[in-house]
This record gives sequence, structure tokens and C-alpha cells, in this order.
Amino acid sequence: MKLLVILSIEEYSKVVRKILVRQNIPVYSETEIRGARIGNLDKTDPTNWFASQGETIYSHLFFVFNDDMASKRVLEEIDQYNKEHEPDAETFNPLHAYRLNVEDYV
Repeated sequence: MKLLVILSIEEYSKVVRKILVRQNIPVYSETEIRGARIGNLDKTDPTNWFASQGETIYSHLFFVFNDDMASKRVLEEIDQYNKEHEPDAETFNPLHAYRLNVEDYV
């Protein structure tokens, strides 16, 4: 079993939901979060999707427990989405996704 974690800014939460539907994910959870930057990070880094220092950004955290193949399909579509929208680097905030092993569960 895998735990799939996806992070997006508020504006892209509908994109994540559509990806989950297209990949036939029957159940997932999501919650609103606020991202914050406390350090002075390079503002030209496109993977750095939080606001400038001292500001917070409304974001979404999605998580899914699923099998390996379903999680892999979601990751592949997220990767493709990020690649297709990368040319808009000035305004684009990539989706971030992580697939984690679940060792034990009850």
C-alpha cells in the first residue's frame, strides 16, 4: 500500500481533483493549509511555490491510500502536467507529489 501526498496552491486544487478523477481514484482526502516562507530563498526557483518572506499562501493538501500502480499513474500525470505548464515559469506553481510506502496498517 502507498500513501500519495499532493500539495498545490489554492488556484490549482481543481486541477488535482480532475487528475484524481481521471486516474480512477475512488476516495481521497483534502484539507486547506497555509504555506509560509520563513527563510530568504532564491525567488527565481520555480519549484519554490510559497509567497515571499513574511507572507502566507492558501494551499491544499491531498492524500490518498492506494496501490502502487494507481499512485504511479497519478504521479505520472502530475509530472506531465508540470512539464506542460513549465514554460509559464513566471506565473506557474508546480504541483508537488510524494509516494510513500505504508509499512503497517490495521
